[in-house]
Parts: sequence; C-alpha cells; structure tokens
Amino acid sequence: METLPLPPEPAPLPPAPVTAHRQVLAAYDRIAEVARPELWCTLRSCEEVLIDAKAVDERVRAGESLPLAGLLAVGAALDGLTEAGAVVLGDAADDQCGELVGLDIADIAIGAGRVAPPDVVVVTPTAGLAPDRISVFARTVEDAQRTLRAITTHPWPASVRLSAGEHPRIAVPAGLAKTTGDLLAWGAVVERDHALAGHDALVAPPGLLEPHAPPSVRVPAADVFAAPFDDQVALDIAAFLHGEQLREPCADTGTDVVVFGTHLRGQPLNRLFTELGARFRSEVKTAPRYRLIAGATEPGVVPAAGGASLSGERWTISPAGLEAFAAQLPGSLKLREIELDDGRTALGVHCTDTRTGRDITAFGDWRAYLRYLTATRPMSG
Repeated sequence: METLPLPPEPAPLPPAPVTAHRQVLAAYDRIAEVARPELWCTLRSCEEVLIDAKAVDERVRAGESLPLAGLLAVGAALDGLTEAGAVVLGDAADDQCGELVGLDIADIAIGAGRVAPPDVVVVTPTAGLAPDRISVFARTVEDAQRTLRAITTHPWPASVRLSAGEHPRIAVPAGLAKTTGDLLAWGAVVERDHALAGHDALVAPPGLLEPHAPPSVRVPAADVFAAPFDDQVALDIAAFLHGEQLREPCADTGTDVVVFGTHLRGQPLNRLFTELGARFRSEVKTAPRYRLIAGATEPGVVPAAGGASLSGERWTISPAGLEAFAAQLPGSLKLREIELDDGRTALGVHCTDTRTGRDITAFGDWRAYLRYLTATRPMSG
C-alpha cells in the first residue's frame, strides 16, 4: 500500500511584538538579578510602571506613532519622554544614569555629566536646548537622538545645520589612527589638530578632552565635539563611528525640497546645497503628471496632463537655508508644491518659462539626459 506524503510543515508564526509590558517585566527581573539598590534615588514599583506600560501599548495598538514606544527610561520624568512613549522606571544619581543603561536595565537615561561605562553612548546637547544641563545616555546614537528630539524645548535657530554633509572638515589629534582612516574612507576631510575652530567637528580619544561647551557625543571609539547648535554634525559623525546611520535629523524645523538637476548628489551645484546644511533623505519619483524642462542652468518640472513620473532627490533644509536656496535659483525657476508618486507632497523646483527650455521628459531624469549628451557628443579629431 502506497504511503501518502506527509503534509508540509506549517510556516512558523511571526514572533510576537515586543510590548512595553514585556519590556517592563524583563527589566524588573534584571533589577532583581543585578541587586544594586544603591544605583537608585527612586525606583517605582513594578505594578505602577506596568500601568504606564499598558497605556503605551494601547496607544500603539490604536495606531499612534510614538518615537520612543516601549523604551525604558531612567531620570527626571520629563513630559517629552512620556508623551513620546517612553516608560520611566525611576530616578538615579547623575553618576549612575549611564551605569543603569550599561547594565541593560534601562534603554535611555537622563542626567547631568558624562560618566558612563565605555560601551554607553552619551549625548550632551547644546546648552538650553533641553531643560537644565542634561546628558542623554543610551545604547545607540539613534536612541539618544530620538530622546533628545523628544525633550528639546528650545527652538532651533533658523539656520540650523541638519547634516554633517558628505565631506565634513574634522580635526583629529594624534593617537587615533584607525578612527582617522575610517573617517577618510567615509569621505571626511581630516586634519591633525586639537582645536575645533575652523572645523566642522573635533574628534578625540574618549575622555582626553573635556568640552568647554556642548554639544558633544561620546561613543566607544571617540568623543565628537561640534559648535553650539551643530548637534546634528556631531550626531552624524558619532553615528558613523558607532556603525549606525541616522535617518531623521534631530531638529524638526526643516522643509522637504525635491531637486531634479544640478543640485543632485554628484552634480556641480550640490555643494551649494550641502553648505546650507541640507540633509539628503531619499530618491523619489513624482506623480505621473509632470514634464521635465532643461533650462540654461537647471531643470525644473511643469505640471502637464500628458506628463510622466520623474526621478529626483528629496532633501530637508532649514528655514534660512530654504530662503537662501530659493534666492540662488534663476528667475525661470520657482519652488512650488509637487506631488510624489506615494501621495506625499513637497516643495519642488518648477520651471516657469517653457519657451526657451528643452523638454527632456522622455529621459525620466537629469542624469539619463546627461548620459545621452555624452554618448551623442561628436568626437574631437
């Protein structure tokens, strides 16, 4: 009698999402395991914290976007932390905040000073951005940046830089050969110096230099210092040294702009864009209702019924940077709202004079048009 084949194994169930409730239970198990009551100024009861965790989980299930959802925090119960979804375990002395993160009890901690185990990230923001003179302790630069964004109470300057850029000028003293090599490979311009002046950032061995004024970011490889309100510059460089890539800027004051031509990465005018502190976000496509017109210096789009979906780049730029960028555009180009293929909108470079420009819609993007020009250029000689 022929044996019938067994039915295939069912697909494994996806892992259950890590809820704030589960995170809290695991944290209190860890607290009992570590048995270090001297680390705490105040430790809330597990039952009390579980009530907060349940509220966070319910907000998440209701579809609310919480940047710190489920992260366990230690320190002053700042309104921004809890509003962003963090669950506060208690408070600790300033010199113990980093220790609680290093012991894997808390994900983030808020305190003064920069004392922490070597594997803990310490972000000290520009004075006045957050209440008091605090530092953020975290396991990753991204968690620290998201925390800083949640607790920032002071408005950012209109000209705030939203990126370190592709080629930041970095001062590095002697003794960091590997870090120097990594920064050079990243594209930074590295100069042997002990001073921040004249540079975008100063990178030094951890603990070698104490900052005269924040901002600074400490990662295991180095301390990164920047000028006041250039927090994002220090965060980007530190994230690279820590093996991370930050997707969002810390400041929430930027405007999205889509460019299509000479301001794209690798194109001649991109340098003018990045000098304004603009941050590259992603490659994008427009909704299929635009035409691309190449003017004398820069292409722009024109709404058209018989249009196409065009390739561009989305950047985020500060209010002052946006004003300066708009002033640099020739008279035939203006910044106006465009629609992207995913339904979002952003400012885009529009062409207002189609009489003298060349319609290059068929190429789909500026770089394809440049390749065509190169391929069809008559050979000299």
